[in-house]
Parts: sequence; structure tokens; C-alpha cells
Amino acid sequence: MPHKLTNNYTTETRSRIKKAHRTVLVCDYDGTLVPLPQGAEDTHMAETVHDHILKISEIPSVDFAVISGRTHLDLREKLNLPGCHLISNHGFEIQGPDVNFHHSIADKCRDAIHSAASTLRIQLRIDRVVIEDRGMTASVNYREVMESQVSSLLAKCRNLLASAVRDRQIRIEEGRRTLEITPAVDWDRGKAVKMLVQNYRAIYPDQEILLLYVGDDAMDEPAFKYARQVGIPYRVTQTKETDAIYYLKMQTEISRVLKIVRESAHKKTPEPARETVVL
Repeated sequence: MPHKLTNNYTTETRSRIKKAHRTVLVCDYDGTLVPLPQGAEDTHMAETVHDHILKISEIPSVDFAVISGRTHLDLREKLNLPGCHLISNHGFEIQGPDVNFHHSIADKCRDAIHSAASTLRIQLRIDRVVIEDRGMTASVNYREVMESQVSSLLAKCRNLLASAVRDRQIRIEEGRRTLEITPAVDWDRGKAVKMLVQNYRAIYPDQEILLLYVGDDAMDEPAFKYARQVGIPYRVTQTKETDAIYYLKMQTEISRVLKIVRESAHKKTPEPARETVVL
């Protein structure tokens, strides 16, 4: 029987952070830390969110990571947090103080990703569609497309890329008003976050580690599923089919979650010698 999604996460979040030795906090970027962009225009992080993130990054018992479909360079430019792990291209790349990971098999799919993006750019004839080639992944953003055109757009995209999907060169997944084009390999956001958590378990073998994961769409579902096993998953806005346990009523509520982490996390914790893991 499906669990009931609830917004009453404060008590459990505070309690579990205080019981754990360390907290790994992973937040999606677009739609979670910042409002969803409209078309090609970027949105900006609220000042309160930025302030919470800066303070959280200074807490020794909290390891903070941002996950996104964006490239590493794009995320680094927007966040500029030296102690933060950047999980880019939906988890195919991870860079930070403790983990440097680059999915070598997915990297070989760059030509297929580029070809898919080029095909869509040439063949689609629908206004306000934004197609982005990020190297290891690509996306079709249709947030500004008229609702009457969406069904036709999605059908045309899938038809144009059908042979590449059939040949297992690429995969197509749905985000919030986006189609995400990724390498056809057994990898997702859940596996990327699991790698990060397992790395911290290796660094701190005697400490209890809690994962808090906050995301906003279907691309986050594998991470929600993993977070249910080792922590707490939160999803921005309600939906009937999700592995998240709690929901945020709207994107701006991320400030509330960050404030809880900031107030509840242990301010002091023994720090073992750190060794960056290169994978």
C-alpha cells in the first residue's frame, strides 16, 4: 500500500539529525534551491537560501552537495562553495573535497548525446523550445511552450530519437516540463548519491551517517528510493507516485529545511584525516 505523503517533517528531521553523527545533505538545484528557470533565462537563489547554505557549509558535521542536470562548470560558477560536492549531469560527474568521479562509460556516449541534441535542434519546429547540449547529457526545455503544443512536441521528440533509444545509445526521461537525454547506462541520481554516502561511511566508519535528499521531479526518484533506506527524502510539491516521504508545499520552503539542518546539526565533530577518492 502506498505511503501517505505529508508535510509534517520538522520533528523527525530535527530528531534524526541530532541522533546522527554526520548529516549528508543533498539538494537539487533547479526547482529546489532556486525557482525553475523560464526558457533560457536563469533564476537567482533567494538571499535567505544562500545565507543558510553558507552557514551549513561551515558546520563540521554536515557534508553538503548539490545535484543537477547542469554541467560542473555551470554549477561551480553559480555556487562557488569550496567545501561543496557538485553532482552534475544527473550524477554522471561528481567533484568535491572527498570524491572526484567521472563515469567513463557514459563519457563514450558524448557523440550520441550531441547527435540527439543536433537532430532535435534541426527538426523541431516549435516556438520557445530550448535544447541544451551539456556534453554527457542534454535536455529539451518546454516550460514556455503552449500547452496545446506539448503532446505533439513530446511525441515528435521521441519519434526523432527512437532509433538511438532502440540501439541503446541514449535514454529519454521526463523532468518537470523537460525531456532529459542521458547515456543508456545503468546509472542515475540514486547511484551517484549512494556512492557519496558510502564514501563518507568509509571515511567515518564508526559514525552514524544520515542522508537528507531534497528534489523536485521524476529524475530524483531513484535518489528518493535510496534515501528512504538511509535517511529522509523530501520532494518539492505533492504528487501521488513518489518514493519521497515528505513534501515541500512550494520551492521557497527549502529555506525551512535548511534552517532545521543549520539549527540541529552538531557544531563540533572529530575530523579524521581526509583522503579524496578518485573513481
